[in-house]
Amino acid sequence: MAFTTAPLRALGIVLVTTRALAATPPAAPTPRALVFAQNPVRTPVPSEQELPLPPSGGRLAHPWFEALSCVVPEAHPLPPEDARFPPERVCSLQSTARPDARGLFATPPRQDVDGSSPDAFAEASLFFHAAATLNYFRSLGWERPWPDEKPPLRLVADVRMPSRDGKVLLPWGDALFVPAAEEGDARAHDTIWFGRGPGVNLAYDGDTIAHEVTHALLEPFLPRSAWRLDTFGADGSPGAIDEGLADYFAAAISGDPFLGEYAVRAAEPWRSRNIHTLARCPEALVGQRHTDALLLSSALWALREPASPSQRGVLDRAVLTTLQTVQPASALSLERFLEALVTTLTREAPELARSAQETFSRRGLLPACPRVLELEPGQSLGGSAGAFVAPGGRSLRMKGLAPGLLQFHARVPPGTTAMSLRFRSGAPRPPPGQELTPFHPVVLARRHRPLQWRHDGPQSHSDADITAVPLPGAWRSARIETEGASDVFLQLANAGELDGWYDHLSLEFESGPPAPAAPPEPAPRLPSSCWGWMGGAGAGLGAWLWRRRRRSPSA
Repeated sequence: MAFTTAPLRALGIVLVTTRALAATPPAAPTPRALVFAQNPVRTPVPSEQELPLPPSGGRLAHPWFEALSCVVPEAHPLPPEDARFPPERVCSLQSTARPDARGLFATPPRQDVDGSSPDAFAEASLFFHAAATLNYFRSLGWERPWPDEKPPLRLVADVRMPSRDGKVLLPWGDALFVPAAEEGDARAHDTIWFGRGPGVNLAYDGDTIAHEVTHALLEPFLPRSAWRLDTFGADGSPGAIDEGLADYFAAAISGDPFLGEYAVRAAEPWRSRNIHTLARCPEALVGQRHTDALLLSSALWALREPASPSQRGVLDRAVLTTLQTVQPASALSLERFLEALVTTLTREAPELARSAQETFSRRGLLPACPRVLELEPGQSLGGSAGAFVAPGGRSLRMKGLAPGLLQFHARVPPGTTAMSLRFRSGAPRPPPGQELTPFHPVVLARRHRPLQWRHDGPQSHSDADITAVPLPGAWRSARIETEGASDVFLQLANAGELDGWYDHLSLEFESGPPAPAAPPEPAPRLPSSCWGWMGGAGAGLGAWLWRRRRRSPSA
């Protein structure tokens, strides 16, 4: 029905139609922060960057994560014992960064890196790089990093550690992800602690932040221990996969395979890792998770680097899919993970699958990594980064003799009656107040074929022909009767609960008397042949056997 106003006009009534226009509120400023786009070495000038995920509540907090500072109150009494974790026992967690009227978190980087005041710039850096990392995983189809009911991940800047006597706070040039279940006071939050040392604040480093946030994301799909046991002995695959994937995705996010050029200034050389390298198994194995991680991260990077942008996305998604499908997580090994990855790629990207099979085989990872190194006469053998790690019973969660990671194959010269294995060894100091047996090396030998281990609950047993206990000392030696064997396989096991290290392995052979001539006379005993030790890589314990993540009360 048509509507008309004519009758109303006749009555002298005029309708005036108006539209109430609500005042358009000013657009909220886009949240931004002043940060190092990557790190203070690669991008030395801070720049304003849009925050990839929006903060809320006027501070750097999001439903998935929040950035905080570890603020130490004046005259705060330090705990009397060695309170390494959780650090909040000596500090309060505070959110100090605030935006200006433009929505910019504009606090500049602090120059007094050893000061005790809060560092709002560090909080902004943590939030920006963590958000960028989460956004990258969202682009791979991982829409939500963890369930809605889970409390937000905490990223804490400016962490210092109590000294061993608990009297002072010391610089701590490290970063560490600690799952909520491992917190000493049963807190509900997963937490990443970022330390600072002389000239280095790890909360400023995008590589370190991406690495640690990746740990937090992948933690539900990884074993609770960095080690597993198999027939060869102790296998460090779980820890190597954990660190290798964190390195790989940190490099994928930044587009740069060189990680830690800023963090390395804290003096631990393992912090700087170039995953654009050729790492082969078993030559690159040492038992230190960050070093062994290069086997995985460098192999994945070798696939990713020449690939097209779309193929790179397919590869990264396949890596995530594979990790989530390998079950049970406790059985995860490098071989099993890479075999499953090839299967995933065969289904989703056959051209990448062929390259993956070739790359993994060329690097000694498939069909399996043989954890046996050749120990040649005249050789002084050390690890690829200085020394080999000997895990103890606590790391392997077992009692009795703890198997070693590697075996060493010695070809015995004809006429040899005995051989001696010489090596250097050491161990860190036991934690104060804990009754733990120190590293105690035991040499196991089997003639003709590699040692095999059988694992029965908390104890393991080998089929070694000979068990030799070297005398204490920095340099140790064990004598083994060869009994005519042409091949001997050796392994250094650990009868202690704590980890240790060893390097500079060398062999000495003893020869028996030659066959008597006619008329038979006793022949003089030949002097022992001795190939001295040559300079191997130097001691590296301090940089290796660090207090690192323990995935359950235990890198």
